[in-house]
Amino acid sequence: MKFRPALLIPAVGALVAGLLVASPAEAVGSQVITGTVAGPGGAGNVGPVRVELISVDRGGNTRVVRFVNNIPDGGAYSFRVPLNGKKKTNKLSRPYRLRIVAAPSSGEARSWYWRGRTGAPTTGGRHLRDATAITATKSAPFRADFRYSSIGGTAPNGTRLTVTAAPPTYSGGNDARRELDIPGCANTYATTQVTGGSYRVDFLPFSPGDKRFMVAARLGTDERWNNSFGSCFDVQDYRYSRSNMIALDQGGTNYPVSVGASGNQLTVRGTFKGFKATPQGDRWVTLREASPRVPILDSPIVAEKQAASSTGSTTFYNVAPGRYYVELGRRTGCADWYASRYTNNNTYFKGLDRGSERWKTFPYLSKLSGGENSGLEGIARRVQPNPATSAAQGRKPAGGKGWMYRKHCKALGAGAIKVVEIGSPGSGEKRTSLVSKRGGVVKGHVSRAPGRTNKEMMVTLSSTDGKRVLRTDLTDGAGNFYVAGLAPGRYKVTVNADSWRGIGRTFKGRHFVTVKSGRTRNAGNLRFGD
Repeated sequence: MKFRPALLIPAVGALVAGLLVASPAEAVGSQVITGTVAGPGGAGNVGPVRVELISVDRGGNTRVVRFVNNIPDGGAYSFRVPLNGKKKTNKLSRPYRLRIVAAPSSGEARSWYWRGRTGAPTTGGRHLRDATAITATKSAPFRADFRYSSIGGTAPNGTRLTVTAAPPTYSGGNDARRELDIPGCANTYATTQVTGGSYRVDFLPFSPGDKRFMVAARLGTDERWNNSFGSCFDVQDYRYSRSNMIALDQGGTNYPVSVGASGNQLTVRGTFKGFKATPQGDRWVTLREASPRVPILDSPIVAEKQAASSTGSTTFYNVAPGRYYVELGRRTGCADWYASRYTNNNTYFKGLDRGSERWKTFPYLSKLSGGENSGLEGIARRVQPNPATSAAQGRKPAGGKGWMYRKHCKALGAGAIKVVEIGSPGSGEKRTSLVSKRGGVVKGHVSRAPGRTNKEMMVTLSSTDGKRVLRTDLTDGAGNFYVAGLAPGRYKVTVNADSWRGIGRTFKGRHFVTVKSGRTRNAGNLRFGD
């Protein structure tokens, strides 16, 4: 294993047998940070390692102060550090962190940080924020021993395995949880591809009884965590519990891995009261994993599809075990084709940054450059989620001069949401029902300076609570809008003056409105000065 030369080594010290040793003159006012390095059964495939003494400077910058290379399994390291303080009985070093680094395996770097107290390592942390700050004192050397182990076993050929571990703590707020390798859940220690029906991952921080490891196995489109769970959060019971996690053995842990389709089905029946459901807005069903401490709309979407028009039902197959938000008519991202009052919007869609989007507006497909499988016409035909087809976009729309593709799907219902638990693989089919009632409405008018159009401008009502989905509308030929399908609550009003890019512009008028269930609210006139 090759490492770069030392960054900083005091001139008065000497490196003897891999250890940094102080001269007699240096010993005054200094102390030693020392420890041993040991893994299971000769350390497996780890080989010699490197221990680094790290300083965190003002502003959060880090630097390697000293290091020791080529430490064998069972070997030791030592750093002498200066002590500060005027009183002889109260001398302390500056705080340091310790990192251990092994040679790369399968192209991946391997390193982690020491945690614990003097003479008692508790575990290791994948990143600097998990490291224990070590402060040496005059009374005795600070002892920081590194201990590591491994996990391995049988697994289907071709399986991609990811070994992760819960951080020592989830405290620190949303920012700290977002910085984890798997946001809000865990840090990754190794990823490997299974060949020959077996695997082994070495150099994992070890502490007796430390249950915090997870093994994610993916084969094709199927994924399992710790053999029985659907996700990192599912392993933790969605409350950061460690009861389902793996504790390593000192001599290495045998952990056979299985993976495959769950076989679970979820059938959702949607009912609509007081309105006729729109296909893209109201009949859309979404599954989100119910991530802990995360607003509903920030939780990841794992599956979505349109419910049948006749029954309002849809079925999701091979749903992984876990806890989900099932949403009816609460789609957050949607686009569709609409009849336009213009033959095109080429005045807007020009230049290097906008020219490639000209496919979004045209009188009929053959007016675009290219052909069925090429150019702008090819893009317009293939675009998702609602592809243009010759039958519809191949001719001018009734009541309009052309077509436009906008990030807008009309919804009339307020939507509905429910939490559903899916059991372990092989649990079978689960059924649930949701009812969406007619939503509230906010109407109004957009006016602009003479010579500026107020037609087909996007009006958006959004909520900041992370629970209510935004709703949109396009102004008609007179500049009027009618935003429907609103759940009760307070919304912010935004108008996109450029009509396409989603950039809100300053206007005079009502910027916030409160909506009541099934009621209509008039936002009045929204006046632009341009």
